[in-house]
Amino acid sequence: MTAPRTDDTLDAPTLDTRNRHAQSTGAEQRTLAAIFRHPLAHNLAWREVASLFAAIGSIDERHSGEFLLTAGDQTHVMKKPHHKDLTGDDVMELRHFLARAGWSPEAKPSLDADATAPDPAFVVVIDHAGARIYALDRSIDAVQGAPPPEPKHVTHHVEAKHQDADRDETYPEDTHFFDAVAEAVKGDGEIVVIGHGAGQSNEADHLTAYLDRHHKPVAARIARQLTADLPRLSPAELVDLGRRAIGSAHDRAE
Repeated sequence: MTAPRTDDTLDAPTLDTRNRHAQSTGAEQRTLAAIFRHPLAHNLAWREVASLFAAIGSIDERHSGEFLLTAGDQTHVMKKPHHKDLTGDDVMELRHFLARAGWSPEAKPSLDADATAPDPAFVVVIDHAGARIYALDRSIDAVQGAPPPEPKHVTHHVEAKHQDADRDETYPEDTHFFDAVAEAVKGDGEIVVIGHGAGQSNEADHLTAYLDRHHKPVAARIARQLTADLPRLSPAELVDLGRRAIGSAHDRAE
């Protein structure tokens, strides 16, 4: 199998240029103004931020105590500040996040108000235990080393005794597992599949073979299949590996 390129050259992140800021009203605009104010605001309360995202997107507390903020097709993970007001660093992170989502007051309105963002690319990290599927939205995810997006998990329910059997035989559990992966990557974006091991032990080989037989449109979107030492690589390193593979596929296409 061809080894992935190891260069660090990536496309520059793209921004959502729809001016949603102009569509906000009342308390939302006051909080947005505070976030984008120059000089930096130092009296922005957490409750105001929570109310803003409840109005323009969503805010969800996770088990770790962190909060997942959503605006448009962008997400951002943030810890609640120890005091009632956000720190300067917190405000700057929110400013960049909201700018990417199209909430900056300087954002230029899109020429096509009905234009939709392109489908995400996917990095599928798969082994016998299951699959982690990362959707790359081409904005913050385009920055190498950035925190990886939250993956969608698909669990492989094949019993251990089956894992040593001849994998040319089809088990119903395999069918359900691979069909669930195909459903999770629906769309038009490229796919990179990253597996572990070689031969019959590499679940990526079985996935791509199954997709080629039963989900040909999905199989056609696979830009690269890679082999990596999954236990030794962090989620961020795996996502970066997939992103570089997509970049190299684009280079070859050009």
